[in-house]
This record gives sequence, structure tokens and C-alpha cells, in this order.
Amino acid sequence: MGFFYWIVIILVILLEVALLVFSLFMVSNMFSTIFLSKVPWVPTRPKIGRKMFELADLQPGETVIDLGCGDGALLLTAVKDFQAGHCIGYELDPAIRSWGNFRIRLAKLSDKIELRGGNFFKAELPKADVVATYLFPEVQIKLEPLLKKYYPSGTRVISRTFRFPTLTLEKTSVIDGETLYLYRIP
Repeated sequence: MGFFYWIVIILVILLEVALLVFSLFMVSNMFSTIFLSKVPWVPTRPKIGRKMFELADLQPGETVIDLGCGDGALLLTAVKDFQAGHCIGYELDPAIRSWGNFRIRLAKLSDKIELRGGNFFKAELPKADVVATYLFPEVQIKLEPLLKKYYPSGTRVISRTFRFPTLTLEKTSVIDGETLYLYRIP
């Protein structure tokens, strides 16, 4: 058997492994959406993440919390593009969180970014300068009292697409048809 035969075999195996990994992520995402949080994983592209942090005027050294962080893409943007000091993300889905931890290690940013499992509604939320969310309205309604409880007046909250009901809206920005909202804790 020739060289090209083995190349084709290797490529087929790699494709099958990639499809298996993709399928596992999709099943994990469906499980998470149905049974855990009812919020599916939708990655935030770097372009949108940059615009969110520009809107929040994220400064070097500040701390960012991402509630429902998925694979940590937004936190990677905060550290790489804005030199955030420390970032903490909460993600229920262990498969997506594992993928995020892999990406963070690959970027050599494990000293700056931490992904935590568990339900952030049951956690004592850490201090932050900026809190980021991309959660459905019914989740944000439940989250708003926690934000007011854990964060001092003036803490910036950025939300992709969905609004908070009573937080003080400071600014909005539209990028690629999506509205981004900047709030301040009263």
C-alpha cells in the first residue's frame, strides 16, 4: 500500500475523531440547555467581546467576572486585548468548561483566567470591576438582585443582547445587529 493510502486513512480517522468530539459537545450543550441552565452555549466572537469591553471602558489590571462564560472566549479577549488583571468565569457544562480550560492553557493564561463550575446563583460571587453576561431575560431577572447584593455602587455590568430590568442603563452600542448594554450598579 502506498503513501497516499495511509494519508487518506489518517485523514479519515482524524475526521471521525473531530466528528465524535463535535457530537459530544453538541450532546453536552443540549443536556445543559435542557436540564441545567436552559441557556445554550453561544460563543462570543472576539470582535463582539472587544466592543463589549470598549463599552465598559475596561482598564488594564481590572477584574472581570463572566457569568455563563462558556468556553471562556470573552475572558480571553479581556486579558489579551485589554490586559485585564484577573478573570473568573462560571460555566455549568463540564465539557464546555473543559474546552475553555484547554484554550486558556494553550494561550498560557492560566495565571490570569479561572473557570469555575457550579451554579453562580449558589456561589458567593467574587469581587469584580466588570461583570459580563449573555443570558436569557428570565435568568437576568433572577440575577439582578445578586448583582446588587455582591457588587458595590458603580460596578459596571455589560450584557450582550438581553437587558436587565431595573439596573441603571448607562450606554448601548450596536455591532453586527446585536445590541450591547452597559449598566452600573446603583
